[in-house]
Amino acid sequence: SWRADRHGGCPEAASSVGEAIYQTDIQIVDEVGKVLPIGEAGHIRYRSPGVSDSFYNDPEASAEAFRDGWFYPGDIGKVDDEGLLYLVGRAKDVIIRSGVNIYPGEIEQVLLNHPAVQDAVAVAWPHAERGEDVAVFIVANEAVETEVLLDHCRENLAPYKVPQVIRFIDELPKTALGKVIKAELTARLQSQE
Repeated sequence: SWRADRHGGCPEAASSVGEAIYQTDIQIVDEVGKVLPIGEAGHIRYRSPGVSDSFYNDPEASAEAFRDGWFYPGDIGKVDDEGLLYLVGRAKDVIIRSGVNIYPGEIEQVLLNHPAVQDAVAVAWPHAERGEDVAVFIVANEAVETEVLLDHCRENLAPYKVPQVIRFIDELPKTALGKVIKAELTARLQSQE
């Protein structure tokens, strides 16, 4: 593939969404628009002569998504030293635990790498002291103990990213288009408190 040839056969390149297209600038920035170092996750913003500067007939959404000549699509990502972009998740899904941003996709991927896990979704769970905590819903394809999955997380994630709660579920609630309805999962957590 072109990525393997152009990027020295780097296997991680296959998981990227690629490079910026011609005449498009991409930056990864923090909450106030400060450019972050290579490899650090943050808000994606981009600009190009082919990108609009507003949404049609929606000034409120335009003010949020278009700032200082940049378009903010609402995605979290990172760029490597080769210029490849990696999507980490949606900004609205970020879990803020004790003031630290946690990206659900990273936790989900670790759990999906366990052979007993068919599907996994991490959500924010309101917590009185930490602001939010991490809860994960698992669809298992074989019997597995919660502690086994927590140990797997402890081995593969920083301590602050390890889920506080794991709930097993037969099927994830999804829209007609197949998107997981995270609000429904969060509501289930609150009803079980």
